[in-house]
Formats: sequence, C-alpha cells, structure tokens
Amino acid sequence: MKLTKHGFTLTELMAVVIIIGILAGIGFGSYQKAIERSRFSEGLAAGASVQEAVNRYYYENTDLSEASRKHPKIAYLDIGLANAKDCASKNDYCVRTKYFEVLVNPSGWVYAYHMKGTTRQLYYIRWSPAFTSTRKGEACASFGSNSTEGADFCKSMGYTVQSGSVYYKP
Repeated sequence: MKLTKHGFTLTELMAVVIIIGILAGIGFGSYQKAIERSRFSEGLAAGASVQEAVNRYYYENTDLSEASRKHPKIAYLDIGLANAKDCASKNDYCVRTKYFEVLVNPSGWVYAYHMKGTTRQLYYIRWSPAFTSTRKGEACASFGSNSTEGADFCKSMGYTVQSGSVYYKP
C-alpha cells in the first residue's frame, strides 16, 4: 500500500505568506500615492476656483491702481466649493475644504495648504494673480520639516521648472 500526501508543508505555507506580504506592501504604497494624488486634485480645483474669483474681483474693480488694490475677502468672491467651511483661525481671507486650507493673501496670491487635521503638511500649491509682474501661473512647493518628501511629491505631480524650493508647471 502506498501512502498519499495531503495538504501543504509548513515551509510551503510560509513561502506563500511571505510572498503575499511583499505584494501587499507594494500595493499599499501605491494605494497611498493614489490617495494623495486625488487629494492634490481637490487642492488644485479649490485653489484654481478661488484664483479665478480673485482675478474676476480685480477686473471688476478696475478703478483700483495696482498699488492700492483691496484684499478681497472670501465672502466677496463668487465661488462655491463643495464641503467648504471656515478655517480654524476664523480668517475672512481663508476657506477650508476637506484636505486643504485655501488662503488669499493681501497681494492677491492664492495658497492651497495641504492639511492634516489642523496642521499644514508636506506641500502647498500657489497661484499668482493675473495682474502681477512676477512669474505667473501655478506652482507647488514643499512645506515644513519634511521638505524633501514634499518636493518629491511636487515633482511626481509634474512640476519641473525649479526655482529654489518652488516647482512650476511647465
């Protein structure tokens, strides 16, 4: 009589568990990057909407000279952002989305800071106003102590032309 072997050995099971663990680790990293890219898209949409509204505000108030342009409050801008709420600082020049805090500074520049809870994290996106004489357009810059990680993320999103720690969209 011949004995037949049923089942798997412990070595075979351990090899399968190790292979699944390696694949899960790789997949989780890719999953995290995909999530951050979707959050980045939220920041792009929110910041671009606010910047367009700021430009419209300045065009409608053409009687103001460049030196005396008024700093538009978020309430003055005709924008509708999904899930928008007040910033933690209760700043009239700021609006908060789920993952970003969008701020209009006195010069008309718009900044979308990536947020985790109530703290700014990794990177921010900025837009220059249409009337500025400096470099126009959209830029991504690293923020905080993890500046290398923020800079790497900006580069991975397609911002390439570098000026210090600021990366511009080509």
